[in-house]
Amino acid sequence: MRKMGLNKNYIVGIFDDPEFSSQYNTQQKRKELSEFFTRFKYFGKILYGKSVNDVLDQALEYDVDFCIVQSIGHIIKEAHFFFWIEKWIENKNFFVTGHILDRQTTTEKNGYYGLHHQCLLVNLNYYKKFDKPVFGYMGSKNVEVADAVRHAKNIHDDYTPLTLKPAKDTLICTPLVEGWNFINKSLENGMTVYNFHPKIREQKQYLYPKFSAAELQKQLSWINNIVTYAPTCVFFWNTETYIDLKYVDIKKPIEKLYSVAASFKPNMILHKFNFTPSTDVVYYDYSKPALAFKKLLIKEWNGEDYPRFLKYATDRYRINGTGGNWTEFMTQDELWQREIDLWGGEQVIKDHWEKYKTLKHSYVHCDICEDPTPLTSKVTDEENSIIWWSNAFHTVNAHYVRGLEGITNSYNTWIDQLHTKNKNLWILGKDHLDKPAEGKRLFEYVNDGKNQT
Repeated sequence: MRKMGLNKNYIVGIFDDPEFSSQYNTQQKRKELSEFFTRFKYFGKILYGKSVNDVLDQALEYDVDFCIVQSIGHIIKEAHFFFWIEKWIENKNFFVTGHILDRQTTTEKNGYYGLHHQCLLVNLNYYKKFDKPVFGYMGSKNVEVADAVRHAKNIHDDYTPLTLKPAKDTLICTPLVEGWNFINKSLENGMTVYNFHPKIREQKQYLYPKFSAAELQKQLSWINNIVTYAPTCVFFWNTETYIDLKYVDIKKPIEKLYSVAASFKPNMILHKFNFTPSTDVVYYDYSKPALAFKKLLIKEWNGEDYPRFLKYATDRYRINGTGGNWTEFMTQDELWQREIDLWGGEQVIKDHWEKYKTLKHSYVHCDICEDPTPLTSKVTDEENSIIWWSNAFHTVNAHYVRGLEGITNSYNTWIDQLHTKNKNLWILGKDHLDKPAEGKRLFEYVNDGKNQT
């Protein structure tokens, strides 16, 4: 079993936004979205608090140097968010990096700078060294603060300077936006305040609490598209690696494979652990086209030149192909070459395919998040059997439709039903929080506690 999310020099926290207090259902949805999208490529502890300072004070109890603080409603759209955060940490010395707002050049003439609370990156060593300064909310009047040398360029519009550098003077002001005291403390200690780099900004989104229902739906249009069209799509290529297979220790050939209907991973499972002419393959999926494509492959593909077959299939049939971060920007030929390299040669794939397509195959249309019974009712008790469910319980569709509580219940139902049918199943997949559930037989996973990795 992999130990993931270790050796990160940061921790992530989410705090409540009082502006959501009158919209509990909306608050809950956005909170769950924030949690869900945080889990991509981050498997560490998530802190929960009532304010920026509450989260940071908790973070001091952990052996990390940085804290990513998010308000509910903040969404990490791509896992590369963490990659760019880590690069930033490696190369910059700062107390706080965030969304700088310039509100000093207003009609009041005595405003100051601030930080939008949606997302901050804070150096905990400086937070502690500076005596845990308050974030600085609106309402303070006639306070003395450190002046800044404002960068002439903006991230966008005319109120988002790239940086604020320390100046020699102080000034008396009435801060008009929150986060002013973090800026003040940084400047008075001779440290530059940075705006988030565009590469970080591209990976994230914020759902503003005052948006109307219509505006919110527009903001979430990309999520709604996923929810609508995912059950009609086919994964021509696997968007996850085969690295998890090394954590499984099956000693005998597979008797029965249960697998979501996604590209070559079920074949790699059979290839790595071996199979016999009597091995059964059971495909299940909430996408009928995905199941149909599996049937088409077995019937018409000869194991050679997969890109040519894809062109033939997509030209002849209406198939909605989909992918992910790994596959989106690669050509079909590049993806096929990647697959060939993983297998050790195209002839290896062809030889496997000739034996594989003679096996008994069955197909179950089933949304295991909604009701796994159509699949679990077909699970039998062969000892050397394996099941792969990928990240079915940690998709936009699964979480957005059901919420965190709902998908937690769905996952528990899935595990319980499988355990009742065959406790010796070898398992491969992710849980509802995107943590690996692999490398063990089902009874070991259950006995160890499902939420432990």
